[in-house]
Amino acid sequence: MTGRAKPPLAGQPRPLDETALPRSLLQRPKRATQVLADFLFFPLRVLIPDPLSERFGLSSLRCERMAVMLQEMRGRCLDIGAHDNLLLRHYADRHQNSDSLSSIGLDVIDWNGQCLVLPHSASLPFADASFDSVCFVACLNHIPERREALAEARRVLKPNGRLMITMISRLVGYLDHRLRWWGEHSERNTHEDELDGMNKLEILSLLDETGFVLKRRVSFFYGMNSLFIASQR
Repeated sequence: MTGRAKPPLAGQPRPLDETALPRSLLQRPKRATQVLADFLFFPLRVLIPDPLSERFGLSSLRCERMAVMLQEMRGRCLDIGAHDNLLLRHYADRHQNSDSLSSIGLDVIDWNGQCLVLPHSASLPFADASFDSVCFVACLNHIPERREALAEARRVLKPNGRLMITMISRLVGYLDHRLRWWGEHSERNTHEDELDGMNKLEILSLLDETGFVLKRRVSFFYGMNSLFIASQR
């Protein structure tokens, strides 16, 4: 008699299912044919919902963000603002080890992704030095308590851990949130302290104030997005 598999704990990634992204769209470097298709149909990648873009075989914005993040994630990860926990589900699928399978995603809203739901990210229910990587994917601008969230990220990071933030500038964010009217921000109430995006100097200032130092910045999606990789000072 075989036992029934235990469901993942809240916050931990469940196995990939039909809602997952096509693995081919997360492949980096891209195939030449993918690069060409993404370039020729760039307006569609911006103007239509991500799942529809992916159905047409195009790298959606969320694909681009996850692909660049998956290349840099290490060890046990904490994904803050994890939405549907899709990033950690792909991370666990790639590595299938104790670190990836015990990684945790959290959010302030339940998006049915097995995330740990908290009222805010200013106080995290984890011990010091619990994670090798902490991720903020396109969400730091939407967190009103940004400084406190980064300070908590520093606390729960191991000494050699890495902080990773993807972000768009204020101008690109302004256009993005109006052109992509169907985005996540349209499905919830927004806080008065949320921002459309954050400029590089704003990110660097926040990192400095919370004890981080920038190690590397990676531009992607034709330079309209950036991945900031930082470590504890």
